[in-house]
Amino acid sequence: MRKLTERQIERRRMSPGEVIARLSDHARGSMSDFLSIEDDGAARIDLQKAERSNRLHLLRRVRIGEKSVEVDLYDAQSALIQLGRHYRLFVDRVQTEDWRAKAVEDIKAGRVTYEALVSAFDESLAAELFEQAGYQEIGKDAAQRTDD
Repeated sequence: MRKLTERQIERRRMSPGEVIARLSDHARGSMSDFLSIEDDGAARIDLQKAERSNRLHLLRRVRIGEKSVEVDLYDAQSALIQLGRHYRLFVDRVQTEDWRAKAVEDIKAGRVTYEALVSAFDESLAAELFEQAGYQEIGKDAAQRTDD
C-alpha cells in the first residue's frame, strides 16, 4: 500500500522544469486567450477558445453570475518576480552596520571618549577600539594618537 501511495505521489509531483514552465505561462498569460471579439466589436469571454489553445490552466478563478461571467488570471507580475528570483535577476540587499567600525569612526572624530566607552562596555573593549582607531598609551589620563 505504501509503495502504491509513493508511486501516485511521484506521478503527480511537478519537476523543477515544469514549475518554471507553468510560471512562464502565468507571466505570459493574456486576456486575449479568453476573449473573442464579435462582429460589432463587443468582447465576450470564450472558454472554448482557451480550451482549444490549452490555456485553461491560466485561470485563477471563474465567477458565473446571472448576467455575467468574470475570469481572473494568475498575477503575471508575481510570476515574473518569482522567475526573476529563480534566474537571480534581482539582488536583495541587506545593509548591515558594523557598530565597531562606527565606534572607531566616532573615536577618530573625537565624538567618543575613552571614559564613555569604559562606562558603556568595559576597559578591555574600550582599549581595543581606541587601538583600532590608531591610539597608543590608552588609559584614564590620556590617549595619544600614533599618527600625531
